[in-house]
Amino acid sequence: MTKQEYLNELKTALNQNAVVDAEDIVSEYEQHFLFKLADGFTEEEVAAKLGSPVQIALQFAGLPREQKRKGGKKTLLVIWLTIIGIFEVMLYGAFLCFIVGLFIGSLVPTALGVELIAGLNFMNILPPMPYGGAIVFGVSLIALGVMIVLFAFYCFAMLRQMVRASLRWRRNMIREEALPLLPLNPQFAPKTRRALRGTLLWAVLLFAETFIAGFAILSLYTHSWGFWHALGWFGYPATVH
Repeated sequence: MTKQEYLNELKTALNQNAVVDAEDIVSEYEQHFLFKLADGFTEEEVAAKLGSPVQIALQFAGLPREQKRKGGKKTLLVIWLTIIGIFEVMLYGAFLCFIVGLFIGSLVPTALGVELIAGLNFMNILPPMPYGGAIVFGVSLIALGVMIVLFAFYCFAMLRQMVRASLRWRRNMIREEALPLLPLNPQFAPKTRRALRGTLLWAVLLFAETFIAGFAILSLYTHSWGFWHALGWFGYPATVH
């Protein structure tokens, strides 16, 4: 069964059973199809995993009766989910702090790279080196900053997806709905995924090539593989001027 056939059958079954918010339910399942298709699954595989549209519609049609019958157990379930939620919030908070640290940390190599390229040296924290080597290492540091930003962005997308997946699971537990569970890994649109992958690839290649090139330039300039000693980076007297 193709995606469109599945969604059409689901919509028809929901309307036949007078399910409230049928359009929203169909939209949720359509998003699930898009996410799974982006992960490489075929439409037929996704449809098979989701199950029969008729059975799904029947589950939604039976929600009011089930909720009344299990009203007592629902209170205990809410309490249990709340206790778990406290630990989840602590975990998400720690992860968010880590992500913020990554974003802030990415500014350090980026700023240093800009200083090297611009020939600046605020607070005299950059080691001495010829301008040719400074430009190359500056580009390398900026590429490193881009890599860290992309990693931080991926972590943020993962955190967001973890929260969404947890909320969906809780909603299904409380309302006993048949909405598909969300994956924990970040879900990007195909275009966004290609853009992120391409940017990361170019950043890694640029970092590796410029780092090697900078190493070679300074080695030739100082006639020494240990150019950092020759330039006096770590307290040694510079032997090349």
